[in-house]
Parts: sequence; C-alpha cells; structure tokens
Amino acid sequence: MTSHTLDATQVEYDGPAAAGGARTACHTVRCVPGDVIADVRPGDIILVRGPGWLGWLIRLGARIRYRNDDLRYAHWSHAAMVLSANGHLVEVHALGVGVCGIEKFRNSEFHYVRLDLSDRDRMLAVRYGYSCVGQRYGVSSFLLFGLSLALGDRFHVPDWGQQGCVALIVRALQRAGVAFDRAPSDMMPADLAKRFGVLP
Repeated sequence: MTSHTLDATQVEYDGPAAAGGARTACHTVRCVPGDVIADVRPGDIILVRGPGWLGWLIRLGARIRYRNDDLRYAHWSHAAMVLSANGHLVEVHALGVGVCGIEKFRNSEFHYVRLDLSDRDRMLAVRYGYSCVGQRYGVSSFLLFGLSLALGDRFHVPDWGQQGCVALIVRALQRAGVAFDRAPSDMMPADLAKRFGVLP
C-alpha cells in the first residue's frame, strides 16, 4: 500500500481555457488500487475508473463524444468531491446524493485532483455539496443524456437541477468561480478530466 503526499508526487497542469477564457490550475496524483492520499483538501475532486456494466456504459458514452487524442479522457466513469480534511466525499449514486469516505475507492483506480482554489472558494463549493445530501439521483436527466450521446450530441440536455455525479461537482465548482463550457446536466467524468487535464 502506498501513501501519496501531494507535495512529493504532484504533476502540475494548467487546464484548458473554458467559457470566458477562465483557467484553473490543478495538481493531480494517480492512485492505483491500494494507494492512499495522505493530504486531502475540501473542494478537491477525484475521478474514478469504476468497474461493472454502468462504468463500461459511461465510458462508452464518452467514446462517442470524444475522438482521436481526446479518447484518453474516456478512461473515467465516476467522480466525487472532497468535503472535509478527514476524507469525507460527496458522491451521487443510484440511491441519490450521499457522503462516503475516500477509503471507499482504495481498491479502485482513481486520480486525485487538487484544485488551486482559495479557502473561501473551497468553502462555497463544500457548502453546496453538503446542501445536496439526500437529494434523489436524476434518472430522467441521465436517460436523456444517454439519448443525446447516442444521437451524436445533437442536442443539449435541459438543466432541471437534477443531480448526477458530475453535475453536482460542476455546480459546486461554479459557486467557487470555476467556469465550464458545458452545462452541468450535459457533462460526464470525461468532460471533467478534459477540463482539468487529467490523463490516465
């Protein structure tokens, strides 16, 4: 088991410009099964390569959206946001929005993404994350998003405020001043990976 300290293993990446030309610097750490992150900060995110049929389906959708060099971003199938220095995360799963520990992903491959945010911006993102706990999973938005991808991204999914794993993170980070070029309801883990330059 390896314990990563971000200061010792970080790779800096200044993500591509999003809407309005805004940029957000970040540091990423790749974790293989068994790895532990020693220094977590509220407002940071993780991108997970999840197993099973749902993870496969999400990655397939990303492969429809992305081509050529961008196919590498289709590696990811789930995302969560850090809520506390104790490693509590907010994530969206089939039962809705809940809180779990980062240990849940210890046996998974994931990237820890440490965003360059002020303490105030981190607080705003985390406050939103906590406010969503207990909300239902946005099944209708997920199905409509799947249809959109199957049709080659020919329409954008309306943002009804329903939560998916990426939609929640995007809404939280928007409160922290991070800009995105897609609506929260129209994004998947691959879009987060591309936005912050997270490579497998």
